[in-house]
Amino acid sequence: MQTPTVLVIEDSSYLADSLVDMLDMYNYKSLHAATGRKGVSLALEEKPDLVLLDIRLPDINGYEVYRQIRASDWGKTARIMVLTASESIENIAKNIDLPREYVLFKPEWSIQNLMQQIEKRLQD
Repeated sequence: MQTPTVLVIEDSSYLADSLVDMLDMYNYKSLHAATGRKGVSLALEEKPDLVLLDIRLPDINGYEVYRQIRASDWGKTARIMVLTASESIENIAKNIDLPREYVLFKPEWSIQNLMQQIEKRLQD
């Protein structure tokens, strides 16, 4: 089985580095983009198995990233999970069509919980 690739679109270098290290530790291939535009570009170029998407990004927000990814042929079925610290589930639900279980709030998850959710999402 091929090693799954996870793209982390996150502007916090501390959190992004932690996520990339964690993914590497669990034997995933990881990619990182610190801006929304770079994230869209990497997603469409690399077609990762999963995208971990922050909502608050310095250029375009995660909602726009989500829309641009979904607009591509590959992106229509791309696996995406949202990681956010500042958005409500109601606001997220108004802007993107993801089940609640694929929206994780940064203060609430542990490494174990996040890895379980990633593995579950990769099996969908």
